[in-house]
Amino acid sequence: MNKKLFFAASVLALSGLMAACGSDETSENTTQDTATETVQNENETATSEETAPEESTEAESADQEEATEEPAEESAEPAQENSVATEGTLTVSESQSYEFYLLPGYELTAEEPNKDVIFSSENDELFMRVETFKPEEADFAFANDSIQQTLKAANEGAELTELPAFEEAEFKSSAVYEIPTENGKVTGAVFEKEGLIVKLTIFDLTDAGVTEEFLNMGKTITAE
Repeated sequence: MNKKLFFAASVLALSGLMAACGSDETSENTTQDTATETVQNENETATSEETAPEESTEAESADQEEATEEPAEESAEPAQENSVATEGTLTVSESQSYEFYLLPGYELTAEEPNKDVIFSSENDELFMRVETFKPEEADFAFANDSIQQTLKAANEGAELTELPAFEEAEFKSSAVYEIPTENGKVTGAVFEKEGLIVKLTIFDLTDAGVTEEFLNMGKTITAE
């Protein structure tokens, strides 16, 4: 009887020991699993924190590029405008009924009745003769024929070349011609603008190249 009791007590003690060991292993496994999950969560959080600034930086860079590109599109057209109106001085003719913008380095004088001359302050061989007509005095066809005859007389042996007319919408009609001379060229332009017929004759030298400046001043002529 005592042996049986001793055997039963031994079995119970062994079972308790095994249960305790199993519990410790489960606890250790649970602890390890929890620690692993914690480390994984921390790594994911750190990765998210490192990625977020990069995404934000890329978005900010894209916004900055768009902001830089937009103003360039807005400033395209003004560069095509005639700058004489901003750089020149509004000047009124004393012999004819018109006004225009005179660029620095040029002067205006009356040559004879109904004819003015705009000339370079540094070289009076560079000049533009200005003639204006009211609609009842002459029409565009008359002025157009007149300017061609004037240029042909400047060099009878040369060929007259027709250049592109003015593209600006403010000119109702226009025509531009050119003929070479021994040391330069003569350019003629006629246009109708705001009820005024204008005839321009420009004398330029090869080493000067001021025809464009004269034409730009002439384009600003309007009836006073």
